[in-house]
Amino acid sequence: MIDRCNLIKDILPLYAEDMASTDTREFVSEHLEHCAECRAEFERMQKAAKFIPDAVHDADIVPLKRVKRDLFIKRLQTICFTAILACAIVTIIFGILTSPEFFPYSDNLLNVIDVPDGGVIITFDREVTGYSCNQVFDNETETAIYRINAWTTTWDLRLSDRGKQNMVMPFDHETEIQIFYAQNDGSEDVLIYGANQNTEENGVTLPRLILMPYFLLAFLALVVLVILRLLLRNKQTAVAWIDRAIPFPISYMAAQLCTKGFNFTTYSSQRDFCIIILVAMLLYFAMLTGKSLYKAKLNTSRG
Repeated sequence: MIDRCNLIKDILPLYAEDMASTDTREFVSEHLEHCAECRAEFERMQKAAKFIPDAVHDADIVPLKRVKRDLFIKRLQTICFTAILACAIVTIIFGILTSPEFFPYSDNLLNVIDVPDGGVIITFDREVTGYSCNQVFDNETETAIYRINAWTTTWDLRLSDRGKQNMVMPFDHETEIQIFYAQNDGSEDVLIYGANQNTEENGVTLPRLILMPYFLLAFLALVVLVILRLLLRNKQTAVAWIDRAIPFPISYMAAQLCTKGFNFTTYSSQRDFCIIILVAMLLYFAMLTGKSLYKAKLNTSRG
């Protein structure tokens, strides 16, 4: 009986894994029905067979989940980086295409119509796709002074049709009014309506230099941050925050150069500054995301 039990115990692993022949299985099954010791050994094998794979599975699933999570984060970062960079490029192109090209004054550019019941209507040539008007009040002469300009853009010329532009300027005829056309090219403004109170000159509308100070401020901020990083290189927390801040002045200067080049003068300062800030923010987040992807790639290659 002992020899038979030893034989059965040798066969039990094959029997438990269902790898024995039909005759062998019948032989083992018959023996297990009558032998409590071998039956207990078989039950122990079955419990161990169930327990060991679960333990191995639990041990392996944690790193697998971590790898899966890291791959998902990397994929998400790649998608975000691509989307942000694409938005930045589209915004730069849009900013260039919608940059105003101002018209110099000509007799055919606009027509001024004096409305009898009060007001002035200015009709522009069809080539004009946009205009603006600035108003100031001269307290000495008690005169309302308007300066208008007109422009078109590459976007409007090629991709849209705004139709003929008209401008209505209501006013009380008892109030003196002057309307000048600002050519925005360094030339003298042209009086198109009202009596000229100053016979010597009509004035010149000059461009704003608002972009230059901000560019210099960004460059100065970059220099200061680089110096701080060198001085605080042994303090990891400070270095981490400085590394997050350094890309922003770089992004602003890059946005300025991409949208306006080295031209720091502008006749549409609000519009140009808003586009530069938008592009700078997109480039900033793209740089942070790209840096994170680069670090992940280095860690993967080292691992």
